[in-house]
Parts: sequence; structure tokens; C-alpha cells
Amino acid sequence: MTLAAQFALILEEHRHSLAAPLSVRKVLLVAVLLDHFADRVFAQFRHTPERVFGAPDVLAWRATLAARSVGVELVGELASGRDDGALLRVDAITVPIADYPALAVEDYMVSLYNQNTVQRVVVVRRDGSTVLAHEILAAALDYWNKADWRG
Repeated sequence: MTLAAQFALILEEHRHSLAAPLSVRKVLLVAVLLDHFADRVFAQFRHTPERVFGAPDVLAWRATLAARSVGVELVGELASGRDDGALLRVDAITVPIADYPALAVEDYMVSLYNQNTVQRVVVVRRDGSTVLAHEILAAALDYWNKADWRG
């Protein structure tokens, strides 16, 4: 599979995850695919040092990517499955009243009966802080959309 075909698959799976916003499994699938994509990009360009920021091996490459993008860094942590890494869970998130017009009808109805909260998949960082999982996926996808991997 070419890098372009793999990236197209990732984009499609990301669309599926957005359509099922409470699916931890779909978020994890996109994270693992993105994580694998980083390895594939390194494998393709490892003999062209300027394309991999001079990284001598895949671990150095991953460290460089993590320093360049929080999204890519957290995707790597999620995909690693390490006990001390980031993890996914579904949390109730407070929605400010000012943001109600942007909610889908279903979320609006849920928030009315749940004290202005809706459920969302979140990434729990090592320090216990949380960030919306779909925001992390979007950040990683944005990084790869702008990166020089297309040949």
C-alpha cells in the first residue's frame, strides 16, 4: 500500500470515528493507523536524511515528531498501549451555554437533561489532564497534511 493510499484510509476511518463520536474503539483505530503511518514514512525516507530531519533511526524520528506536534505525540502514546502512557475514556464534558447553537440536536437534548454536559471521548494524559480525543486526531492529521511525505 502506498503512503497516499494509507493516508486516504486514515482519513476515511477518521470520518467514521467522527460519525460515532462516543466510540473509543474507532478513535483508537485512527490513532494506531496514524502511529503506523509515521513508521511507514520513516521507512520510505530513511535514506534521505533531510526528509526525516536527520533522524538516524525510527526512535529518533518519533522523538522529533513528538517535539513538532502534540497531536502526533499523544497519538504515539495512545498507540503504544503502555501502562504509563495516555489512555482513552468517555467523560461528561460541560458545554457552555454560548456553545449550544453549535451542538447537534442529539447533544443539545442530552445536555438539557444532564446539567449542561455531553459525553465525549477524551485522551487522559500522564498527568491526569484531559483533552478531547477528536481534537488530538485532528491535530495529528493536520500535521501530516502539511508534512513533506508525498514524494
